[in-house]
Amino acid sequence: MPDLRKYSSYAIMYELNNREFRKKLGLFPEELRYYVILANSIIGAENAKRVEGTPGAVIKDGEEFVARLLGMMDPGQDAAFREVLETYLVETMKDELRCCCPNCACFEECLDIGNLAVGGLFERRANGEETEELKKEIALQVAAAFERTPHVDTDSAHRLCENFRHQYSASGIGEVFGRYTEIAAVLRDTFGIDYRKIQQEMVLLNMEFCERNMPGDR
Repeated sequence: MPDLRKYSSYAIMYELNNREFRKKLGLFPEELRYYVILANSIIGAENAKRVEGTPGAVIKDGEEFVARLLGMMDPGQDAAFREVLETYLVETMKDELRCCCPNCACFEECLDIGNLAVGGLFERRANGEETEELKKEIALQVAAAFERTPHVDTDSAHRLCENFRHQYSASGIGEVFGRYTEIAAVLRDTFGIDYRKIQQEMVLLNMEFCERNMPGDR
């Protein structure tokens, strides 16, 4: 059962990550799509290294994938890529701070994730079974699970659900911005992004987050 719970969590996160990536992809013109894929991979790998509990194999795979992409086309400090990186980094922070079901401390409880059958299906896929029928069934079961968490795509769950409790508290949000400050510094040194611009965005996001999550803000 613990393994199935783990794979159920993987199935849910896989779908959420796909949704977030598709949303961000739509922010950019088609000619910049490769840069968006590269930005997603770079920021994802940097985040994985800094999130406690990330398996070492996942970190290694992320770093190797980024290295392969950069080997195909290294943008260096190209201005267009810098802008994509800056925008993508800010949007990633916003996604992590949104008041939505996936960012709620009760998310897995509301999903009843320990009893989802999708875990067994996703384990088969993780072990190499890649049939269209299996993918379709996983997608259907994840969609059904999301019906129990109706505020997946909102930023107003703190008003729409009386049980909403963000995974980050207003007093503990510093850890999140500390992580993204480190990532921004790496991207500045490697790709020349505007570090001060990112810091200014963090200040605004911090203020907005605290305003939304003050007691009584319903």
